[in-house]
Amino acid sequence: MKNELSDQSSLAAKVAAIQKMSTKALLALWPKLYGTDAPKLNKRLLRQRLAFRVQELELGSLSEKHKKQLQRLQKPSAKDKAVPKARVNKPPAGTRIVKEYEGETHEVIVTKEGFEYRGQIYRSLSGIAKLITGSHWSGPVFFGLKGSSHERGKSRGQK
Repeated sequence: MKNELSDQSSLAAKVAAIQKMSTKALLALWPKLYGTDAPKLNKRLLRQRLAFRVQELELGSLSEKHKKQLQRLQKPSAKDKAVPKARVNKPPAGTRIVKEYEGETHEVIVTKEGFEYRGQIYRSLSGIAKLITGSHWSGPVFFGLKGSSHERGKSRGQK
């Protein structure tokens, strides 16, 4: 790896250098900045997390006062009302969804913006399922994230 993140570089130059690095270079940089092996993330997420880390090391993290305040806020108080569980429609960002269809493996990465498939961002899994199959599908059903209504009915004892 080149010395793209030398101490003489400005913070902006360091972040810009990370954006141009190959996956191999990003994976080599991770242990230097985090002290651990790199997690299995796509190139975009590796860049994002490494750029954040460079900024954190240069500009500093939260003060101890603010860290303690956040910890206090995480603890539920007696006056907190139970919050109903939200229906989860989308796996967390960074999740990799793999589907084999007609002998071909299709990989989708969940992003904050939607779903990345073959370098493009889609708003829904259904759009990707239609692209793959040529017909309308429920994306969560096609990718195995949710059973079909027929399968749900059978699990409730219905026929």
